[in-house]
Amino acid sequence: MFENIPYERPLIIGAGGGNDIVSATLILSELAKQGKSPDLAGMCSPGAWHSYNGKEERSVNAVEKGATRYRSSKITADITFIDGLVPELLQQEGIDSRVYNFSCRFGTNKLIEGLSDLIQRNNYDGIVAVDIGGDILARGKKDPTILSPLMDFTLLYTLGQINTPSTLLVYGLQTDGELRPKGCSEILEELEKSGTLKDTITLNDSDQAVSTLKRIYDKIKDVRHGHTTHMTLKTLLEREDIQTEYRGRIRVVDKKWNQPFPIILESKYFGKVFTLDPKGLEKTRDLAFSHEDALDLLLKTKKIVDTKTEMDMLYTKVGDSYLWLSLLAPQVTGPLRQEILRHGFESLNQYADVAIVWEKDEEVILKGMNKKRVDNFVVAGEQKNVEEVVERIEEILERRK
Repeated sequence: MFENIPYERPLIIGAGGGNDIVSATLILSELAKQGKSPDLAGMCSPGAWHSYNGKEERSVNAVEKGATRYRSSKITADITFIDGLVPELLQQEGIDSRVYNFSCRFGTNKLIEGLSDLIQRNNYDGIVAVDIGGDILARGKKDPTILSPLMDFTLLYTLGQINTPSTLLVYGLQTDGELRPKGCSEILEELEKSGTLKDTITLNDSDQAVSTLKRIYDKIKDVRHGHTTHMTLKTLLEREDIQTEYRGRIRVVDKKWNQPFPIILESKYFGKVFTLDPKGLEKTRDLAFSHEDALDLLLKTKKIVDTKTEMDMLYTKVGDSYLWLSLLAPQVTGPLRQEILRHGFESLNQYADVAIVWEKDEEVILKGMNKKRVDNFVVAGEQKNVEEVVERIEEILERRK
């Protein structure tokens, strides 16, 4: 299995955050069994900060036991971070691989530079990006139901710029609840016609690599459930389409809301692993672009497709100002939308200096707050912080033109 991957010393990268680094161990273990020497990496969510050996994250980070992540605001809070568990889990499986994390926060130029240096330093002869679910295939405005595009497309853009050969493996198509049946069918047809889709292989529940993934997932699922991995493993045992309900979670500080939506998982994709050319895919995806920092990444994405992202309802820092990123996706409507935004504004001063909302949500801004429009956004909060944030947003939007 995976004999179509020609590299002897590959770096395996989980393309998204969450459990993608765990799901990538399926490929890592199989290539290690073949006598190759793979290492493993994952992408850091730009919605949080991460710490490695007591030092704040950089573009490229070596992961060891005890790596942590936390929400950055006026009040910091630790967040579950499974990547710090991965090195020990690999050791328990007898896999001798180093583990890395890549950050989106410092822009694509620094990430490209850091990854290129790591490739040269560790003598990798190829990169294997792994996406479970398929959101990395989304076509921007044509697929507005994606939920976490920022890490996948940052990596896709990066792979398009480096000289090292690379391969993209996508499996568990639809299991993250992000691509709909019509979109999946259209995308695969387009990729096959363009030659970007290179090969398709089939996973079986009895495969040794699947057994390794199950053991690793079983050890972390109580820490982070990882619904996509759970559903992907479930599909390996099914033969008929699965009709189920997913829940989109929205969190503002101390309160959570769940928004259910129906999903169909099509049996024709169960167990299928699609091999693609990431450089060819990158050329056709508007969401794969260069950026300077996390706010640049978020706003450019939202201007291409107004969808949910990993940074929604979280915080970032602009100069001296903490900014609440309250750009709710259009799927959240009516009284629920109002409730979520009002809750955030009522506690804004505890956690941030200023907030950004869509112009259509301006009515939720509390009376007495300073506010300023910029494009179809409104920035509200302390006057000096509003000016600082607006200036940065104007820079981002001007470059986008």
